[in-house]
Amino acid sequence: MVEETAEIKDKKPESSPLPDVGDLLFIGVMYILLFGRPHFLFQDASIGWHLQAGKYIWQSHSIPYTDLFSYTFPDKAWVAYEWLFDLIAYALTQAGGYNLLAVAVSGTIAFVLMKMYDRAREYGAPLALATFASIIGILASAVHWLARPHIITFLAVSYFVAILESFNKDEIKPGKMIGLLALIMVLWVNCHPAFLLGIALCGIYFGINLLLYVKDRGLETASKYLERTKVFFAAGFAVSMATLLNPYGWNLHIYIFKYLRGSSILENTDEFLSPVFHDDIHALCLEILFFLLIVGAAVSKKKLSAPYLIVVLMFLHLSLSAVRNIPLFALISVPAIGLLFSEHSIFDRIRALPANLQDKLRPFAEFDAQELLSKRRFLSLAYFSTMVIAALCGGSFMGIVNLNSGFDKTKVPTKTLSFIKKEHLNPDRGFNYDNWGGLLRYQLDQRVFIDDRADFYGEEFYNQYGVIVQTRPGWRKLLEKHGIEWVLMPSDTKLALALKKESGWRLACQDAASCLYLKTKVPSQGQPKTE
Repeated sequence: MVEETAEIKDKKPESSPLPDVGDLLFIGVMYILLFGRPHFLFQDASIGWHLQAGKYIWQSHSIPYTDLFSYTFPDKAWVAYEWLFDLIAYALTQAGGYNLLAVAVSGTIAFVLMKMYDRAREYGAPLALATFASIIGILASAVHWLARPHIITFLAVSYFVAILESFNKDEIKPGKMIGLLALIMVLWVNCHPAFLLGIALCGIYFGINLLLYVKDRGLETASKYLERTKVFFAAGFAVSMATLLNPYGWNLHIYIFKYLRGSSILENTDEFLSPVFHDDIHALCLEILFFLLIVGAAVSKKKLSAPYLIVVLMFLHLSLSAVRNIPLFALISVPAIGLLFSEHSIFDRIRALPANLQDKLRPFAEFDAQELLSKRRFLSLAYFSTMVIAALCGGSFMGIVNLNSGFDKTKVPTKTLSFIKKEHLNPDRGFNYDNWGGLLRYQLDQRVFIDDRADFYGEEFYNQYGVIVQTRPGWRKLLEKHGIEWVLMPSDTKLALALKKESGWRLACQDAASCLYLKTKVPSQGQPKTE
């Protein structure tokens, strides 16, 4: 029986067109986002200003250099650092509405997570472990599934680490590694400001190999580390130069460095806050991934390469610093977990069992080996293509697929926007909820008081906005200062509740998400003030 099991181990199954677990994960993620939670990708209305920027670029055939959105800072310099994503997003909505945008975004997220599973398997993870760790990684990453440019960072970080690690293990040639990283960076730098992570990743692999060279100087291994150090330096240089291939050149970097200095605005933005480990599924999954890493490192004879270990620890720190980074940690840690738990193949484990158990477990070993070769992705491609066709056909395909992606009408203004447009309210006299600013700009085609680009407006102006929204002392004077004649806010906010009781203001329109107040008169001198 031991000999038969050894034959199974040596047997090389032929590549199969059958689907594997990765296909099921891909379809599962897309299904949840398109049918289970069709509004999930659009829970953040800031996609509105991305679409407006894309519309401007599409129609003017030029890149904006001044603000497109606010009437409060109409001529202020602005860097559209996500211009390529904005343009692609607008083109998709023009072709197939929000449905096609949702298909593209959900497909990208599903693809990245499928590759996360694939790499865990490629690194030697058993089928059951790779599946479990991937599901945990998927649940953890769901904290930041949105139709926004950061999904390009998911894709870029995943491939950067995989390519760097492949070269570090002598699996690809230097020229191929440098070329691939530079091409990815050209896409990344024009889609999301987190492209600086790419330079940092190259720096980590360069720095660690340099340290290993210094440590082993005089030994036979030193030459290997020296050659890698040179190549990683060249890769870092090529990637850095690729970041200049954007419409703004060095000005993009200067703008982002100013943004990264931090401010009280970012410190109070939900996605930049640390995870809360109380009844939160995403934080729980983060803990499980960390636990699997610790156990794997403790029991496995296999170890992560030194630079890969530093990368994992870096993204662990980032995930504990801000919830928006949890998906990045999941994408990096799941393959690492697979590597740590790949000490012995399933065939080796079967050979150590009694003969009667070997017979029972042999089918599982064969399935594990065959599943590893089922990577043609016919099922995933067919599913994605069907969703694209459905979106292009207005959301329905052959009466089977019915897409209904877009904004949740109970979470964003609807009737109130129609009222603003119908009554021709002066856009330069309006005050709006910041997260709705981009959506108002896009759907009403008029400038707004504010949107959620915290880096653009600055702390002083955002603090004034906060005073008004929270009805802190001085809020009435600030409304007067800005000449506000109408206010659009969520119905349950302090400002909306205060205006409900305020003389000189009346509720003009309301829907499930918002209420619109119009100024009717200035309070008389004898009227008591409550401020």
